[in-house]
Amino acid sequence: MSVNLFIPCFIDQLAPEIGGSLADLLTCLEVPWEYPGDQTCCGQFALTVGDFPTARRLMRHFMRVFAEAEAIVCPSASCTLMVRRCYPKLAESLEEKRLAEKVAARTLELSEWLAAQGPLPWTPIFSGDLVLHHSCKARQLGTLAGASRLLAQVQGLTIKEVSPYYPCCGFGGAFKYQHPDIAQTIGEAYLEAVQETGARGVVSLDYSCLMHLRSVAAVCGLNLNFFHLAELVLPPRNR
Repeated sequence: MSVNLFIPCFIDQLAPEIGGSLADLLTCLEVPWEYPGDQTCCGQFALTVGDFPTARRLMRHFMRVFAEAEAIVCPSASCTLMVRRCYPKLAESLEEKRLAEKVAARTLELSEWLAAQGPLPWTPIFSGDLVLHHSCKARQLGTLAGASRLLAQVQGLTIKEVSPYYPCCGFGGAFKYQHPDIAQTIGEAYLEAVQETGARGVVSLDYSCLMHLRSVAAVCGLNLNFFHLAELVLPPRNR
């Protein structure tokens, strides 16, 4: 099966190395892949602030770009959830809803796609303890169990858990920009909980959360590391 890569706009602009890690993973697995160059934003930010016309315009562009894809793999639980849950609801006609459902069914978050392939054919290596961030969207998508199984294959990695009283990092998409002080406070509390576990950092399925937490850590002078899952499961020679 050929895979089309859906790389979220914020990864494309701010962390292209994560997109590169995804491409390397598929190459190492000998899975044919393509990156449609016409892809843009999934429309999540527009939907979050109530700009439905823009969200629908971006949805329709996405569906045109990926209409023929056998499988669409995305390194973001947040953007995957947007396509899977929100596109069918945004559709304005029966025909458009059917197309949205068809595209949604073929869109998979990276960890759930990888977990479905079975054990990795190599042993990733990482030395240290990290917290697996239970991002809001990953919880809604139901992909954390598969992510945990993947990370359990990483030699030398111990996953720590923060208290469930810290369910959010504080990012929330547009929330960070609408309420920056509250987002900072939530992030600081979350990172305090991370430090209390003894972990040296955080691994997440969502770069958006990592981006926010990294900025919070910088403001607070915290010496923590932040990883996307794609970076940790690469073969040792590719890291």
